Amino acid sequence: MKLKNTTIFLCLLMIFLINDLFARSNSGTRVDLTEKLNLDGAAGQFAQLFVPDNFQSNNNKFTLVFHLHSANWTAEDEVINSHINAILFNIHLGGFSSAYGSEYFVDQDKFQMILDTILSVIDSKGIINDPEIEYLIMTSFSAGYGGVREILKSENYYNKIDALTLADGLHCSSYQSTADYQMKDFVHFAKDGRDKKKIFTLTHSSIQTYDYQNTTQTSDYLVQKIGAKKRSFSANDEIGEQYARCDTGYFHIKSYYGTTAEDHLKHLYNMDKMLVQVNDTLDSATVNINYNNVNPRTFELFQNYPNPFNSVTNVPFELTKSSLVKLSIYDISGKLVKTLVNERKNVGDYSIKWNGENSNDQLMASRIYAICLVAEKQNKVKRAILLK
Repeated sequence: MKLKNTTIFLCLLMIFLINDLFARSNSGTRVDLTEKLNLDGAAGQFAQLFVPDNFQSNNNKFTLVFHLHSANWTAEDEVINSHINAILFNIHLGGFSSAYGSEYFVDQDKFQMILDTILSVIDSKGIINDPEIEYLIMTSFSAGYGGVREILKSENYYNKIDALTLADGLHCSSYQSTADYQMKDFVHFAKDGRDKKKIFTLTHSSIQTYDYQNTTQTSDYLVQKIGAKKRSFSANDEIGEQYARCDTGYFHIKSYYGTTAEDHLKHLYNMDKMLVQVNDTLDSATVNINYNNVNPRTFELFQNYPNPFNSVTNVPFELTKSSLVKLSIYDISGKLVKTLVNERKNVGDYSIKWNGENSNDQLMASRIYAICLVAEKQNKVKRAILLK
C-alpha cells in the first residue's frame, strides 16, 4: 500500500489546529514564545517553553529537550511520561519539511536566537538564575527533520547537541549525489553515535513515498554509511510490530511495519520511550560524550541538484578554511560560460543557485557542462546536465 504524505499531513494538521482544545493534564509552567520568535500564529505556527512542576536544576545547569513538529501537549507528554528532569521547548512551523529547513532554520542565526530566548525567559521568570544548558537533546517528529538538517550544518550547533532522536521522520532524495549532500551531517552524527561521542536514536514505519526516499530507505542509507547492519528482530510494543533493529554504540534504529497515518502518529505518541533510552545513556557511568572530537570538515564540491535540471539547479560546496573562492561553469569545449562566485568566503557550507540562462535571458543549450570550484589551492569538478 502506498500512502501519499499529503494524507498524513492533513491528519496531523487537524491535530495541530485543535491543540488548545485539549484539556492540559500535565502540571507545569508554560510560556508562549510564538510572538517572541516572530512566528506566524495566524498560519498555525507556534512555540512554547514548558517547565514541569517536578523539575529541579543542577545548580544553574539544566537539560533542554528541543522538539520540532508537534502539538504542545504531545511534546509535553514526551517529557512527562519519560520522567526526565528537563525543560522542554517545542516549535511547530507547518506540515512540510521545507517549513523547517528552507524557510526557517536555513537562517543559521535562528537556532542561536531561540536558545538565547529560552535562557532569557528562564532567567527572567526566576526559574533558574543565570541558566546554562548542560545537556541538549534534540527530538523531532515527521517533517521536523528539515530543521534538524539545517541546524546540524553549523559546526558550533553540532557540538552543542548531545543527543538526537527522530520519530518516523528522516527523508532524502532518490538521487545518490543529492542524498549524499542532504545526509552528510546525519551520517556524521550517526558515526559519532556509533563511536559513543553522540547519542542517535531513530524509529521508522514502512510508509511508502513518491519521488524521494522514505524513512525505511533513509535509515538503511545511514546504516550502510556507518558500516553497520540491521538484524531481524520480532517484537510488538506501543508503536506496533517491529521487524528489525540496529544497535551499535549509542546509535539505535528500530524498524516497524505500518503504512497508515495512525501508524505514523504512534511514533510521535511514544517518543517518551526513546527519551528514556537517551536519558539512561547520559546518566550511565560509561557515557563518554566527546564535544571536541567531531568529524572534521572537508573541502568538497558536491553534485548539483537536481541533475539533470531545467533552468535552475543548486551547487553545494564545503570549505575548511577562509579562502578566495571561484565557482565557474564551462562547456564541453572548455569555454567559460558563467562565473557564479568570485569572492572570499569563510569556513562553512554553501549552496549556490545556477540559473541556466545566458546573458540574453535565454536558456543555454541542452548539453553537459562542467562545474569547477577553485579554493584552498585546490580544485574540484562535477558534471551537470542541462535539459530544455
